[in-house]
Amino acid sequence: MKKIALYNIKGGVGKTTTTVNLACMLAKQGLSVLLWDMDPQGGSSYFFNRENHNDNTHGKLFDRYITIYDVIHSTDTYQIDVISNDSKFSDQFMNKAARITALNFINHDLISSTLNEVEDDYDVCIIDCSPGRFLLHDNIFNAADLLLIPNIPAPLSVYCNNMLIKELQAKKALQNKILSFYNMVQVNKSLHKFYLDNKTEDAAQILNSFIPFYSEIENISLKKESIFHQLKEFKTITYYEKLWLEICDRMQWHTLNTNKAVVVDINEEQKTSPSSVIDFNNTDLNTKTSNG
Repeated sequence: MKKIALYNIKGGVGKTTTTVNLACMLAKQGLSVLLWDMDPQGGSSYFFNRENHNDNTHGKLFDRYITIYDVIHSTDTYQIDVISNDSKFSDQFMNKAARITALNFINHDLISSTLNEVEDDYDVCIIDCSPGRFLLHDNIFNAADLLLIPNIPAPLSVYCNNMLIKELQAKKALQNKILSFYNMVQVNKSLHKFYLDNKTEDAAQILNSFIPFYSEIENISLKKESIFHQLKEFKTITYYEKLWLEICDRMQWHTLNTNKAVVVDINEEQKTSPSSVIDFNNTDLNTKTSNG
């Protein structure tokens, strides 16, 4: 199981939207997906109708009689399994860490050891992280095979992203598992196109693939659906497929590469518009036995 943490120290860069759409895309392609919502705001849980199930979900993992299987819930969306958000978990984690630190030992393996229990049950686990930087994030980073950082192609965002990547790369354990990509790109804006065409000094970590800004993507939360429910096999979906292809290539995850290469011309993209919303009633959304 490959573990991907969607993270940025900033908010508003599209971590949750990317998490949901990547999860749906991979599940639709036949991969077994676990989504762990580690953001107290619970955006990913909201998409999968788990927003009203905040019942100390993560805190239960501190109970030695509880396993990760007790907090995983099946959904009716492409058979994706979800661990819903827990607004109290960060405080509980910090309290536990404080007690452990008092014993001169910090356990960076809580998330990793927890996920090891389901290592053989899923192809991919996607973790939707909260913004900011706390001890909990270091625990998530330690567990992740890939730290995927969405970023907006604007001066302040690019500057902050460069600083973040440099800080994370200073940790030897993270040097080979950091990738960033531009999200919410408006290719008609000269500034956005400038950053697409002119990568920064940290270009080695910045993917060529990007996700454009479409109102359909921004508004999917209104229907609690991913773009894979609302749109035809159009360019918006192609961008996520292309992003995943490049991730697999860079990380050498060849067994998870389920698509053929797709080339998108951003100059041609400026001349097009999103397709209309369609009904996906014929899509196979068979469910597994639900835990709740």
